[in-house]
Amino acid sequence: MKIKKIIIGVVILGCIVVLPDAGKYYRQLAVKFQRVPEVYRTCRTLDSLKDDDYDVLEIQAQYFEPILQINDSTLLIAGRRDKENNGKITIEDFWYKLDQNGYVVDSLTYIYPNTIPHNYKTVDRYIIDTESDSYNTWIAKGDTTNYLINNLDQDRRFSKREIEKLLSTKEYVAKEYVTEEIQVSPSDSEKGAYKLFLYGQGQWNYLLTDSYDDPQSRDSKLEITYAGELTDEDDGLDFIRREYIHKDNWIQYSFWDFGRYLRWGTGNHSHIDHWEGTSYFKIVMPHKTLYFKQPNKIYEQLETRELNNYKVYRSNDKKYLLLRGIDQGTCYVIRPKS
Repeated sequence: MKIKKIIIGVVILGCIVVLPDAGKYYRQLAVKFQRVPEVYRTCRTLDSLKDDDYDVLEIQAQYFEPILQINDSTLLIAGRRDKENNGKITIEDFWYKLDQNGYVVDSLTYIYPNTIPHNYKTVDRYIIDTESDSYNTWIAKGDTTNYLINNLDQDRRFSKREIEKLLSTKEYVAKEYVTEEIQVSPSDSEKGAYKLFLYGQGQWNYLLTDSYDDPQSRDSKLEITYAGELTDEDDGLDFIRREYIHKDNWIQYSFWDFGRYLRWGTGNHSHIDHWEGTSYFKIVMPHKTLYFKQPNKIYEQLETRELNNYKVYRSNDKKYLLLRGIDQGTCYVIRPKS
């Protein structure tokens, strides 16, 4: 009789422990019986996509500039990478020219320690360095020679009215805030200024101003037009779209995990139960259909949150696709094998 009471007590205790989490265990068990359709079982992620006719170029960076259409057959991808080694940070600014098949036909790279001041900007067919006041014409002419950008009037600060007059003959391009070695008098040694870079009639110049309401930098005339996006809210386009969503695992705090109420930054209601899942995408290329997958999160309201979202560009002759990451610093070029 004593053993029977012990067994009953253990069962009751087990029910008390397990029943509050019954829903959690049910969902975790249910996803184990869901099978991915056969067409998607060999899918790879974009960075490891393999095919006999197509491959993928992956370009990573902490920062990408707007992608430019230099001419009918050439695309320009530019950006910046930061690399740390033994506590020292090295900066790499890069520019890649892609041909009509999505292959890099020319490139330019500047690598330098972060202690050396440079600030490269791509302005249509020019690369300017607002720190060294120089530019080159590599994008248009392949010339890497750095030419000096002249100061219009030494350290004089231009007024808003003067700048508006200059804009009638020059095109405002970029603004940079500077403090060093720019002063009208000793009393201005701590006062910064804005450096405005102007281009017009084949000439680059810059000037200094104290004005805070200068005109904004214009958008590039050469920036590409994206066909659309792959995002949480948008399944895609007719040639690239999300086809299937699979639930892989249910994530939920245990009822008995009281620590969830005390964790920094969570709050009592900030944790939302969800499935960890996988989205499967179809890409229709000229010669065949490709597939890739990527992780996602699926909430009980059946809202899907992609961990990676992309802007999609298709070349004029539809030979290659470019996916530019919205949330992460990665570009993928899906192109025919050479």
